[in-house]
Amino acid sequence: MQTQTPYSPTIARDIASEMADHALERGEGLTFKDYKRLGFTEAQIQRHSDAAAAIFARRSLRRVA
Repeated sequence: MQTQTPYSPTIARDIASEMADHALERGEGLTFKDYKRLGFTEAQIQRHSDAAAAIFARRSLRRVA
């Protein structure tokens, strides 16, 4: 007989990717104030801003053949 594990409603978020998505939608990098308006906390912004910038740069890079 198997025991059931309790359901965990926690959803893992990729905050850096979410931040990069917002910047890509706008077409430019966002400021600290912009991210605060979007609902990110100061801790999230400080922790994930470098990764978000790298994701933004990688996704917005357009190569010409």
